[in-house]
Amino acid sequence: MAYQALTLAIADDHNLFRKGVLELFKAFPEITLTADACNGAELLDKIEHSLPDVVMLDLEMPEMDGFQTSRYLLSKYPQVNILIMSTHGDEPLVESLLEEGVKGYLLKDSEPSELRDALQALKAGEHYFSKAIKIAQT
Repeated sequence: MAYQALTLAIADDHNLFRKGVLELFKAFPEITLTADACNGAELLDKIEHSLPDVVMLDLEMPEMDGFQTSRYLLSKYPQVNILIMSTHGDEPLVESLLEEGVKGYLLKDSEPSELRDALQALKAGEHYFSKAIKIAQT
């Protein structure tokens, strides 16, 4: 399968998780990391002048969480592709984020191949949600 090249920025306050994902991306040559941060405020500072193809956000972070960061990004850059990664998979939460314009939601216990599929779907302008989440998908 041919993968599209894409740029990515990630914000997650769990250092071990974030660094592990960054190591995983080394096996995905189509992904270029443009920024990594421990919260939304730090991420916005790093990407404000060069928006990546996909922004990957944790929901629960100090200073500026994933909800606040995604709302800000979508209000300023409605074309932004946001992938939420979280341990919380309750359907009402996911549906509310979808209504706000988030294009993807992946559970943190997903396989690396599913993360890659999610990033590729968002790059292609599609929505992507973990297979374990049962919502009316668009």
